[in-house]
Amino acid sequence: MAKKFLNLIENIQKQMNSGFTTGGLVKLASDYKSKEGYKNQNKQQQQYIDDYFDSSGNYLVKNITTEYPSSAPGNDDNRGNFFFITVAKELANGRTDQSGQVTVTSDMLEPIDTGINRHPIDPDTVYDNKVQIDPKEVDEEDEIEITRMTQQGDSVKKTELSNPTQNTKIPSSPATKSPAVNENYTSQYMPING
Repeated sequence: MAKKFLNLIENIQKQMNSGFTTGGLVKLASDYKSKEGYKNQNKQQQQYIDDYFDSSGNYLVKNITTEYPSSAPGNDDNRGNFFFITVAKELANGRTDQSGQVTVTSDMLEPIDTGINRHPIDPDTVYDNKVQIDPKEVDEEDEIEITRMTQQGDSVKKTELSNPTQNTKIPSSPATKSPAVNENYTSQYMPING
């Protein structure tokens, strides 16, 4: 419990410091090209950032680091107003792109506040399902018959509702022949009728 509480406090502290939380939704700021973090990149990196954020899908924060990260908890370098944020594109619900992440400065991003709700479904992962199953009314007699059917392989067969009254003989042959009485090893030192 203490470990979960510590994670909760760390997430709140990170959000208080930067306005971003790990796993939170973000989008590019409308004026991100005028920010110093974007201007300091070379042309290829700027093009990569432009191409990475070209869809209307969900982008999740993967990591937040300060300008001068420190592992010491009381270090003032862990607080500030300038952060590097690693962002990943959501591929499926809760699953992000691990190989195609991008790290940008915090002034280039804006957090998306969903409140206590879950984040919206990524429009890039939604597809039009062309399967249309129309419901069909079932009579009471047919409903009873449906419940008495059993899937057996590729076909549906009637379920046997009664218990068998005789043993079922399963065809088989033994792997080794049974030794005759008094011809086994134990009969040499243990009497059979004793």
